[in-house]
Amino acid sequence: MSQILEFLRPIQNVLEHLMVFLHNYIPIYGIDIILLTIIVRLVLTPLTITQTKSMARMQKLQPQLKELQKKYKDDKQALQQETMAFYKKNNVNPLAGCLPLLLQMPVFFALFQVLRNPSPIITDVLGPKMIGEIVNPKFNFLWLNLNEKDPYFILVILMVATMFLSTKMTTSDPKQTKIMYALPVVFGVISWNFPSGILIYWVTTNIWSIGQQWIVNKFVTRTRLREELKGDAGQKEELSVEEKREIRSKRKKKKKRK
Repeated sequence: MSQILEFLRPIQNVLEHLMVFLHNYIPIYGIDIILLTIIVRLVLTPLTITQTKSMARMQKLQPQLKELQKKYKDDKQALQQETMAFYKKNNVNPLAGCLPLLLQMPVFFALFQVLRNPSPIITDVLGPKMIGEIVNPKFNFLWLNLNEKDPYFILVILMVATMFLSTKMTTSDPKQTKIMYALPVVFGVISWNFPSGILIYWVTTNIWSIGQQWIVNKFVTRTRLREELKGDAGQKEELSVEEKREIRSKRKKKKKRK
């Protein structure tokens, strides 16, 4: 455990210096955590773009993957081999979407340490968590003490809800749906006693991910529409307005049936 804390120490120091910098301009600790979350996400933007492109390609290839699953449903080994060959052929890495999440984990645990055991970098500016028997008001935000759990569990509910919505937007494989939908509940139980500051970071991250995935879905939908328009035209000539409307109407009916 001590080795893990030593590994996290440089990250914790960077986060604490950044928090103090933000606090000098906006002396509200809860808002500082939200801004820190946005900064972390912006730093990870290059990886997020890679993740977004990978997710878009994966969604685009889902119909073909489903066909493979139907074709080799009775032969798991063949299905695995054909799936990997399919990924290689289409230049898709199914694990690419996990990289930003993995890189966020050290930041998450370092922030946990910042809030649970703030170093002198923080306490020299904000003071100790407790002043005698009274909670230091500088660690208060809305109804929360950012070093303690949410007494009304509102943030836990928000975390589960935003994580569920984010999962719903990113999961298209029916076999993974039940497992992925169970994860928000599992994380909700785990985070029951987490400091409120951690949950603010988590909820903000989830909201960012929802916005990101919304953009991905829009991009994928437009790409599919362009391909269908070209396919139905049989050539690169421009379709008439009436033909485009008819194709869009067919797509909407297909979605309703699903």
